[in-house]
Amino acid sequence: MRGLFLNVLLAVVWALFSGEVSLRELVIGFLLGYALLNFFPDALGTRSYQRTSFALLRFVALFIRELTVANVQVALLALHPRPDLKPMIFKVEIHPHTDTTLTLLAATVTLMPGSVVLGFSQDRREMFVHAIGLENTRTARASIHRVESALMAFLPPLSLHKEVT
Repeated sequence: MRGLFLNVLLAVVWALFSGEVSLRELVIGFLLGYALLNFFPDALGTRSYQRTSFALLRFVALFIRELTVANVQVALLALHPRPDLKPMIFKVEIHPHTDTTLTLLAATVTLMPGSVVLGFSQDRREMFVHAIGLENTRTARASIHRVESALMAFLPPLSLHKEVT
C-alpha cells in the first residue's frame, strides 16, 4: 500500500511541477514515479509493491491471451457448418480460497468464451465448470490452473483475508 501511495504522490507532484494538472501529466508522473520506485525499492520500502504490480501485469497479460484464444476457438465453432461443440462438465481441484478470490477466479473463468463456472464444492476445493469446444478436460483444467496461479500471485496471502461466513 505504501508503494501505491508514493507512486500516486509522485504523479501529483509531477503534475504540479509541470504546471498542468491533466490526465496526461498524471499518467506521465505515475510512470516516472513507478520507474523511480523500481530503481530504489529497498530504500523506499516498495519491494512488495513492485512484486505485486509485476504479478498483476502478468495476470492481465495471461488473461488477455486466454481470452483471445477462447474467442478464436468459439468463433471457429460458430463459423463451422456442423460444429463439434464437445460440451463437457468437469471439476477442477483448486487451492483454498476466500470468498473474494473465489469470486475473482469464477468471474475470470466465466468471462472466457465457451466456459461457465457452475459452482463450488462444500469444502471450496473443487470448482465445477461447463465448457465447449475443447479437445479434452486436461487442457481446460490446465488453462484454469494457469489463471488461478496468476491470480494468486498478486493477491495477498490467504491469512490476510477476512473470511465472510
